[in-house]
Amino acid sequence: METESFYGVTLSEKEPIAQFDVPEIPEEYIVHSHKLIIKQISLGHEAKTGEFNVVQAETNAINEGEKKTVKIPIAVLKVGETRCLKPNVEFPNGSVTFKLIQGSGPVYVCGKAEMNFGEFDDGDGQMYEDYSDEEEEEEYDEVPQTNGKSNKKK
Repeated sequence: METESFYGVTLSEKEPIAQFDVPEIPEEYIVHSHKLIIKQISLGHEAKTGEFNVVQAETNAINEGEKKTVKIPIAVLKVGETRCLKPNVEFPNGSVTFKLIQGSGPVYVCGKAEMNFGEFDDGDGQMYEDYSDEEEEEEYDEVPQTNGKSNKKK
């Protein structure tokens, strides 16, 4: 079973830091993966002209068996030049901190959080897999439709 939820924060001079934490998961679920996907970062209409607004992401990564903190700018926005970015950047399996390291904002960061549950423990020690419609797909002789035309075999 996969769940998705909206994620959105506002970074500004007053609140330049926002934290995304992986939500609490009931013990009876086994989580295969969870990730945060940032779909859009935009500059608010109140932003100051001529000011760069830089958003940095900070997360942990495992490199050669060592856990290291990674800090990298993911957006540089400026009134009159770039007001909106669609980075489609993913942060798998962990928390991430967004910081407005330059500028006064407001900067809006939005995306979605996804969690993929695999099995469920009913408490009796038995594990159950979630039902998937993909396993029940039927095969058809028809080729998928392209450009509004049907490609049925005659």
